[in-house]
Amino acid sequence: MLENELDIKDIQQGSFNIKNFLFRALRYWYIILFFVATALVIAYYINLRAEKQYRLDTLITVKEEQNPFFTSTLNLTFNWGGASDKVETIRTILSSRTHNEDVVKLLQLYIHYMEEGAFRLEDLHTNAPFVVDLNEALPQLINVPIRIEFKENNEFELSYELENEDVRLINYTKNEIERSRINTSYKESFKMNELIESSFINFKIGPREDMEPNPGDVFYIKFTSIDEELVKFQRVSVTLRTKGASMLALNIVGTNRAILADYLNATVDLLSIKQLEQKNLFATNTIKFIDERIKGVSDSLKVDEDRLKDFRQENQIFDLSTQGASLFDRMSELDAAKSAVEIKQAYLNQLDNYLKNSTEYSDLPAPAASGLDDPSLVKNITEIVNLSIQRSNLKTKVKNPLFYEQIDKQIDAIKNVLFESINSARAKNSVELDNLNGRIQRLNYEFAKLPAEEQQLFNIERSYKLSEAAYSTLLEKRSEAGIVQAANVSDIRVIDPAKDLGQSPIFPNTKQNYLMALFAGLLIPLSVILIISFLDHNVNAPKDIEQLSSIPLLGVVGRNRGLNNLAVYEKPRSAVSEAFRALRSSLQFIYRSQSIKGSKTVMVTSSISGEGKTFCSINIASVFALSSKKTVLVGLDLRKPKIFEDFDITNDFGTVNYLIGQNKLDDIIQKTRFEYLDIITSGPIPPNPSELIISERMKEFIAELKKKYDYIILDTPPLGLVADAVELVEYADASLYIIRQGKTKKGMLNFINDKYKKGEIKNLSFVLNDYRHKSQYAYGNSYGYGYGYGYGGYSNGYHEDDKPRSLFKRLSTIFRKKRKY
Repeated sequence: MLENELDIKDIQQGSFNIKNFLFRALRYWYIILFFVATALVIAYYINLRAEKQYRLDTLITVKEEQNPFFTSTLNLTFNWGGASDKVETIRTILSSRTHNEDVVKLLQLYIHYMEEGAFRLEDLHTNAPFVVDLNEALPQLINVPIRIEFKENNEFELSYELENEDVRLINYTKNEIERSRINTSYKESFKMNELIESSFINFKIGPREDMEPNPGDVFYIKFTSIDEELVKFQRVSVTLRTKGASMLALNIVGTNRAILADYLNATVDLLSIKQLEQKNLFATNTIKFIDERIKGVSDSLKVDEDRLKDFRQENQIFDLSTQGASLFDRMSELDAAKSAVEIKQAYLNQLDNYLKNSTEYSDLPAPAASGLDDPSLVKNITEIVNLSIQRSNLKTKVKNPLFYEQIDKQIDAIKNVLFESINSARAKNSVELDNLNGRIQRLNYEFAKLPAEEQQLFNIERSYKLSEAAYSTLLEKRSEAGIVQAANVSDIRVIDPAKDLGQSPIFPNTKQNYLMALFAGLLIPLSVILIISFLDHNVNAPKDIEQLSSIPLLGVVGRNRGLNNLAVYEKPRSAVSEAFRALRSSLQFIYRSQSIKGSKTVMVTSSISGEGKTFCSINIASVFALSSKKTVLVGLDLRKPKIFEDFDITNDFGTVNYLIGQNKLDDIIQKTRFEYLDIITSGPIPPNPSELIISERMKEFIAELKKKYDYIILDTPPLGLVADAVELVEYADASLYIIRQGKTKKGMLNFINDKYKKGEIKNLSFVLNDYRHKSQYAYGNSYGYGYGYGYGGYSNGYHEDDKPRSLFKRLSTIFRKKRKY
């Protein structure tokens, strides 16, 4: 049974007791509090000093384009392209360098208006009471804050300070940067709206609308390169709000909410303008084509009108005869039909030339502008325009031509089909023209029968009517194209514009920083305490003994605060004295339970020197003597005698002298000043202490002592160092193994467990010495820990050393060195 209990204790040695750890950590509450407070102060400083960053959003929708080439209400429509990659194209444009560079230039975000803040220069953006009118074609100093102090009478002072003469200048028009050297300091006064010209600054400063700086106000301006600003703003995030939908969410992170709002709104506005321009491009090209035709027809119409007017005035002939009028009407119909065919033929010729000599087909005019309505021709033109637009969009995404090689193949295939359609249509038109020309020729035979003057009037009116009809047709087509262009709106619609609503910063995250600081403030000291706990192999508390061994713990003795080891005599009402009285009671209980009569022997040993073995021996002997029992304290540590020091007696003779037969028992007994307590010191250090311990004289020595004394206290050598104590076990009615808090190694308990398991030591009990109840090793509300009435802080004034100490004294004990025994 005993062996099983000890095996269980061996297993428990490797376990970690969280409760013990927490109580140990509480011992260092002030260190934990210091770390937590320090971490929170650091977090506060970071939250205070860190430049705040905000995120603003805007929401837009992209209208999916419809692509019927003709509608039911108009003869023309110019909505080229499709919905397949419209949204992706918009996302690419919004993230492109070209687009964002245009936005930066539009808002002049490379001009920074600033004022001094608590920790840095803060960007005012449009809240500054002045504006800078920059001459972008001349060099400007960049990345240097220029101080502006406003004075009376619309004056201000410009100044700067440099660490060295090397600076960078930028020409914003060319977007070129050059290096230069200027003076390290500058200061000069100017008037508002006065042009400032030098080799490194070229601008003028004027008041902002509805705002005006006050005398004494100090601000700063700083110019940066376009590329620097692009690094900030090209990081705009464009995401689909819902997968598969055409709604896009734009968001951007920066340090100034007003700038972010202006940027997001400007990037959407600029995109909308460009998209509308592209959408109107086809209509614009069609109108341009029609305008060129109108110009030619208009000139002809003017000439014909003047000729008709002049002829009528000169010849006083204003109308044709009945026969001539009938002939004229028939001829006008044929001429109108011939003109329509010729317009179609001209368009086809222009289209053929365009396809042969150009590689960009997105600006083709609409076939309807010439009256062409061949479904196959219209379909192929629609497809080639769509493919051309897709190819242009793809070029903004990737630079590798392999990605749009397939589109080029499709365009070439459609071009071949178009060439065939053009040739077929031109051939058809030629046949129709030949037919019309034949009919016109037959009418000319009849026309020749008219009088000469009427023939001349006929020809002039015919030419005029032909030009007028062509002019009216072109005007109608242009009107239709204009209606389509005017009806076009941007495919970009803003759902939720960006606004500066005082949004909270996303960085620094103050709550998160404080939580992380609290966590770190707890983690660091607790980790150190945990590491120390794992590395601490000392016995620190009664719980440790109970976990490591099933050998009973007979008592717990607190720290001796006296000047010597005579704690029981010097401070009889102290907690230490009460602990030894409790030990005396426990020993007497052992003796009664074992029915030991007469003289009793107590052996006191320990693992190593310095654990308080001699201190405990002296005070155990003292409490028995105080109970009017004849008691002798025998020094059997023949290698390192100590007990004589505290009693002011000599060690010139003692146990060794008796064992070697040099003295009798009465000769080595020394009286103390305390009644009932005698001392036998170990005497001179012998060369063979172990042999003396196991000699027959030792048995005689103990036997004689039992005749003279009620209690014999044997102060033996450390059991963990020499074997002498094991040889003395046979003389002991009770054996006390002294364990000192923070001194005795846990591994030594394995050693004594093994001895106890083998039966080499009997009637063995532990005594925990130098125990500090209110230390890191206190594990609960132990009322004297069960081993002595009123031990520690629960004695409620029964002991003379129970007076509460001041906070200063309690803190000072933390750094006090351990007292040696």
